Amino acid sequence: MNQKNFSEAMNEIDDKYVNEAVLYRKEKAKKHLWFKWSAAAACVCVMAAGGAIFLLNLGNDVPASYHAPNPSSVQVVNPIIGVNSAAEMESYLDFAVPVLDKEVDSYSVIVMDTYPTTGQVDYADGSQFRIQYGSGDISGIYGGSLEETKNIDGIEAKYYKYDTTCYAVWECNGFTFSYVFGGEGDKDSKSLIEKCKNVFE
Repeated sequence: MNQKNFSEAMNEIDDKYVNEAVLYRKEKAKKHLWFKWSAAAACVCVMAAGGAIFLLNLGNDVPASYHAPNPSSVQVVNPIIGVNSAAEMESYLDFAVPVLDKEVDSYSVIVMDTYPTTGQVDYADGSQFRIQYGSGDISGIYGGSLEETKNIDGIEAKYYKYDTTCYAVWECNGFTFSYVFGGEGDKDSKSLIEKCKNVFE
């Protein structure tokens, strides 16, 4: 088909078909645009609904039973074992526990990672003695300021003060000790340090 025949054939096409083709293209473009906008509107609606639900529940208290574990299935190891004597405490710890010659309020063994590690003696006058393997401050008092360091029979004892509480910390032959004062604190701490030296050296 040459160019002349093609032009004649095109002239014979009814304008009705040409108009229908143009209209079809416009409607198709409109449908595509409408689909895009409706999808965007749906996303905005979902986000708005989610935000409204979140804000409505923000102030509501959720009953503890919804997120609390079942108490019957939870087992917590008591970190403190109360005992009746220094001898019973020593049976848990496998080392000797020096005790001052004054009234004792309680004996305890402190458990860490399911293993008994620390011996604790609480005296009736409010003082407290602790012993365990290792080094460092085991007094359980944090933030105390170092007041002085004393050499007692070759053992370096550090004396601290936190608010109105005074305590001493020392080490001897692989063990660490602490004594929180009560009553005659300085005299008792010296006596304990001498006892510890006799026991562990």
